Amino acid sequence: MRKSEFTSSGLVLAVLVLLNQSAWAETFKLALPPGVKGLFSYELEVLDMALKYADGDHTFEFVEIPGLTQFRVFELLDDGEVSVTVNSYSQEREERFLQVNYPLTRGLLGQRVFLTNPDKADVLAHVTSLVELKRFCIGVSNDWPDAAILEDNGFCVVRAPRKQLFAMLESHRFDILATTVKQAASELALSKKNGYDFVLDKSLMLAYPYDFFLYVRKDDVVRHKILEQGLARAYASGAFMEHFNSDPVIIRALEEAQLSNRRMFNIENPEMGSGTRNIPPLLWQGY
Repeated sequence: MRKSEFTSSGLVLAVLVLLNQSAWAETFKLALPPGVKGLFSYELEVLDMALKYADGDHTFEFVEIPGLTQFRVFELLDDGEVSVTVNSYSQEREERFLQVNYPLTRGLLGQRVFLTNPDKADVLAHVTSLVELKRFCIGVSNDWPDAAILEDNGFCVVRAPRKQLFAMLESHRFDILATTVKQAASELALSKKNGYDFVLDKSLMLAYPYDFFLYVRKDDVVRHKILEQGLARAYASGAFMEHFNSDPVIIRALEEAQLSNRRMFNIENPEMGSGTRNIPPLLWQGY
């Protein structure tokens, strides 16, 4: 068959044939900065689960790249040096790549709590409305897509390189540092290790539909179908929810966050594209 005759329908048919070949194998290459693999252990296990539940015998290869940023990892994906990434959502990413429409932590990434200086803790404890919360400036890494979500909702946002945020919080360049419920304890521990005297606010939580997703190149329909098939089957079998509810990091994070004792403020996520907006609500937790 000439290349010009290989239509999109023919490509889909080829994908379906390959997905039904149990001996077929693909390698999914993924990169992260050194030292952060443990922070993404749950997400990497979900990726592994997806590959196991899909037809075929697929594996993923993990590499560490010093100085790797979110911007750089998508360049590597574009260039074919990696074949999949676990990354936080943005509309630009949804449009530029093929997004696997399963929120990996069921929206926990969009549930934010705050690190702050001790002198601000009592003030935060008395915040009772979203209007009051918006009086505080929030520090956000300048390569985190959720900075735009906060800005679109009228928050004061200070963007800075990730490595500068602790020092800027200590010097009161902003009032509170947003962190995920899942990573709050580890972020606090890291700040203590680096000599900062921050505290974790225990009274407030900000929530919006937002999460990690799996991304592959726009033309990589084969790997995209593998991941979609695997996660659909993992959900249908109950394996996904069993993994989510039994993951020790998530269990500990939810216990330490004491969500039932917090005032939760829900906000919109105007940065969501149409595909993400149409994700079934049952795949999100708490929305």
